Amino acid sequence: MKLRSLFLSSLLVLAFSNLTFASSEDTTLVGIWEFNVNGAPWEYSRGMIIIEPADDGLLTGKVEFSTGRVVQLASIAVEEDTVIFEVNVDGYDVKSNLKLSGDDLQGVVQTIEGNMDFSAKRAAEE
Repeated sequence: MKLRSLFLSSLLVLAFSNLTFASSEDTTLVGIWEFNVNGAPWEYSRGMIIIEPADDGLLTGKVEFSTGRVVQLASIAVEEDTVIFEVNVDGYDVKSNLKLSGDDLQGVVQTIEGNMDFSAKRAAEE
């Protein structure tokens, strides 16, 4: 039993050691991103993701749907060109696994209804 617990703990440490939370020094994601989610219900299919530096040195953000509803991002993680956002919408966790390429984010969101294609473009600065 102790060996199993030690093995599981080691596995978890290894799994999460490669995941880096985005620090505010990494300003690549900071800004406003206009997104579309193909296959999502209309009220969740479009909107903006706003990423800002937080006081603790990490990044923070929120999702503002086209309906005006705002939901805070639970986490933002970056590993090389992979960006992972997690958010809770209507009691369900939604995880985004995206590739960053310049001013574009492409990938999938994992929802209770299945995976859906996600795309976002950095909004033009005013």
